[in-house]
Amino acid sequence: MSGIIIRPLEVVDLESITAIEQQAHDYPWKQSIHLSCIEQEYPSKVLELSGQVVAYAVYNYLYDECHLMNITTRPDCQGKGLATQLIHHMYQVARQQGMQSILLEVRESNLPAIQFYVKEGFQEIGQRPGYYPTQEGREGALVMRKDLTSLP
Repeated sequence: MSGIIIRPLEVVDLESITAIEQQAHDYPWKQSIHLSCIEQEYPSKVLELSGQVVAYAVYNYLYDECHLMNITTRPDCQGKGLATQLIHHMYQVARQQGMQSILLEVRESNLPAIQFYVKEGFQEIGQRPGYYPTQEGREGALVMRKDLTSLP
């Protein structure tokens, strides 16, 4: 797909990513959470398609591990491989920064995301009971990890 640019997430992107967040999630992050990640200089990225932000990945580094906290594609752009391009870019940048692995949490009920992560080579390494809010209370998260050391 042409017209794709992956670049650092900046304050000017807050309105765009907050709108995507609200469209894509039942329990979206608040704009203040995204702003805090930018202010703390997380190495997060946005993906632009034809000049519009349509996806983003919020992540940070701790020692030799990359923690992927949020990867979201605008609902009308899902299924086009954009998240795959974005996460592959993240792998490359994380490896260049000396990261050995990527860790994430995903809702137990989010089967499309779980399938995406499994396809990407993530393995379940644990669970966090009651990690995410739901209308009925809380639901657990799967903790997944991908080894970056064997990537070409």
